[in-house]
Amino acid sequence: MSVHAHGEPQKSGAYVLELALLAPLELSFGRFQGGRVFRIAPGRVYYVGSALAGRLPSRLLRHATRAAGPPHRMRGELLAYFHDLGWAVRPPAHKTLHWHADHLMESPAELAAVHLFYGDAPREAFLEKALRALGARPLALGLGAGDRPGGSHVLWAPGPLPLIAGL
Repeated sequence: MSVHAHGEPQKSGAYVLELALLAPLELSFGRFQGGRVFRIAPGRVYYVGSALAGRLPSRLLRHATRAAGPPHRMRGELLAYFHDLGWAVRPPAHKTLHWHADHLMESPAELAAVHLFYGDAPREAFLEKALRALGARPLALGLGAGDRPGGSHVLWAPGPLPLIAGL
């Protein structure tokens, strides 16, 4: 199982998407830093996000769906997980690139795990700090975190962070 949940299930919470990057990747995040191309070494890329007001299942299914090409393999596992909770959810029929995470999710990097932290409070700053403490490095300040100067919601590590499930 690659869905790791913490807390009492509810449709709001924070999450960490863990992507496995097996080969070097060159990627721009839309207009971020003028369309700068980032060179990302193989390893793990972590995206920290939240979806409050009951939007968590649909947000995660959206992330696991690619606008072009097949969805991430983990989308089926997410669907099954939500259905086992009794939640009637469907992946989006169409997706346009909107968030910085969308550009990352369109890349060849494969969604390896989803870490859910149920609750009504935003926790991106806490999760970013915890990932940094485990050895992850931000790709760029402000990436995915335009509302938090000095923060970053996209981090990189040379391999899986073994303690992430304990955050």
